[in-house]
Amino acid sequence: MLALARQTVRSSWRGYLGAFVALLFGVVLIAVTTTLIGSVDATSNLPGVTADQRTQLDDLAAMFGMMSAVSAFMALFVVGSTFGFVVASRRRELGLLRLVGATPRQVRRLLLGESTVVAAAATTVGCLLGTMLAPAVLDLVRTIGITTLHLEAPSPWIAWVVAAPAGAVVALLGVWRSARRASRITPSAALREAAVERTRPSIVQLAVAIVCFGGLVTAIVLAADLPPLFALVASILLPEVVVIGLLSIGPAVIPRLAALLARPFVDRDVAARLARDEVRGAVRTTAAVAAPVMAISAIAGSLLLSLSFTADWTTAQDRSRLRAPLVVEAGSPGATAAVAADPTVAVADVRRQVTLQRDEDGRPGSPDEVEIVDLATASTARSLTATRGSIDDLRGPSVAVTTTWVTDAGIGLGGTVAFWIDGDRVPLRVVAVVPDAPDLYGELLIPAGLVPPTTDGPVFVVPHGDASATRDSLRRTLAGTDSRILDASAWIDATAAQTRQANNVGFTVLLGPAGLYAAIAIVNATLIGASQRRRQRELVQLLGASPDQVRRAAIWQAGLVCGTALLLGGATTAVLGWLVRRAITADLAAVPMTIPWLPLLAIGVVCLLLTVSATAAGLSSRK
Repeated sequence: MLALARQTVRSSWRGYLGAFVALLFGVVLIAVTTTLIGSVDATSNLPGVTADQRTQLDDLAAMFGMMSAVSAFMALFVVGSTFGFVVASRRRELGLLRLVGATPRQVRRLLLGESTVVAAAATTVGCLLGTMLAPAVLDLVRTIGITTLHLEAPSPWIAWVVAAPAGAVVALLGVWRSARRASRITPSAALREAAVERTRPSIVQLAVAIVCFGGLVTAIVLAADLPPLFALVASILLPEVVVIGLLSIGPAVIPRLAALLARPFVDRDVAARLARDEVRGAVRTTAAVAAPVMAISAIAGSLLLSLSFTADWTTAQDRSRLRAPLVVEAGSPGATAAVAADPTVAVADVRRQVTLQRDEDGRPGSPDEVEIVDLATASTARSLTATRGSIDDLRGPSVAVTTTWVTDAGIGLGGTVAFWIDGDRVPLRVVAVVPDAPDLYGELLIPAGLVPPTTDGPVFVVPHGDASATRDSLRRTLAGTDSRILDASAWIDATAAQTRQANNVGFTVLLGPAGLYAAIAIVNATLIGASQRRRQRELVQLLGASPDQVRRAAIWQAGLVCGTALLLGGATTAVLGWLVRRAITADLAAVPMTIPWLPLLAIGVVCLLLTVSATAAGLSSRK
């Protein structure tokens, strides 16, 4: 059967070309992300890596891990839907095979064999291409400022071991369901379904959609009780869940929405009417072409909006909790002590941190950044208070934690967190839960004197009298130390700008590879859809439509399908943005709202241009 599958793929290679391209770049995407994660591990194992560099590598590992999750989802989503679409488009051919005596099992084995042949070729080429691109990607990571470290390239076999099986499994999963469905129907039903496509979702599809949308509804109901940072994480993961749910009922929903979108134009342009009828009739083609647009618009839009709202929240927290009118960014080791010794300074609250290893099964485990606080100065300058427990109990072997940390770690007030300090395992009791304020203090706070700090951050200064007099005195005291003296509002604005810049870098890392792959998938799916509709367009021309009307109908159709996908992606973005916003306003009232309109509109414009351009290119290639 495998030999027959190889022959059918060779004879009908055009039908599988789109699936080959989707899987090829999906394997490249998985290979590249695996290489990035492997490079972090290889670099951390090099001799001479400092503690600061190891912390930076741990942050990179977390970021690349999230990127690999998003990239893997896009690859699974696009490849699976493309293979299923290709098989569904061959239903007339499969019906003929059933008519000439092929059994359901033979049809199923033939389709699985064809997907195996395509997967073998695509994974081999994809792994080779991913290996060739690995050095350039590692250089790009450093060039765009994600890290200052020189990442060590891992062994190429790591990417091969992950990407090759993943590509094969994705291809087989994508074709498996369609193969089962094609093998179960009668020959006459196969021929009939080739002309009239089913729009009603199956019981399994409905169950998947109910589970996905049920998870979204649960998150919405609990939004007011979620910590803002936890809501941000949810907004990164939930778009994938919503997209899966929409894909499950896509053939029933997307064509109807596209037809509704065309309603204002059908009476004015016959091409728009032709396009509307086509999207309502070819439901599988419509849903398959809309899939990558819907996925990337929902994921990218939700992430953009959530990051912007979270930056608004951290800035509002800074303005609400920071009581010190001056902030000093020390430029030399002795500058911090000089600020505290200045006679015009009443309180010099230094933000100090240390890296400690968490206890894991009696051994040192993953490192955590821990804040060392002086209760007297931090309570005055940074409004350090407890929402549960008492901050005054933070003395001796104890720790205060933020609300988000409690939700994430599952350890609340009265619990114990063990760290390794100077080679000894030291259990710390949770004595207080404090509000989140990432720019002012970290998630874990221990009292001064428990462990010496390793890094000093900004100094929050409360003057004895007039702030301007203290500023002038500090300028004289810190002259020649390269220190900066900022008003609290100026420091908050600068911190907010740094946060948004870091968010932009994070957005690029998380969605850069997936966005590039989505662009390829949009063009690929559009070209596949155009090739599947060639026979219908030729028939329309035979019935009297002019070539110009057929071309305009194709452009209308591309616009309607892309517009519908963008509407669904935009609705997902709006719902998840509201979820994050609800969590933020429940934590802190009157938080300003910044909507990144330009990037959001750019996502829609790029998707629309790619879809229309691919449609026009497909029409030109068949002239």
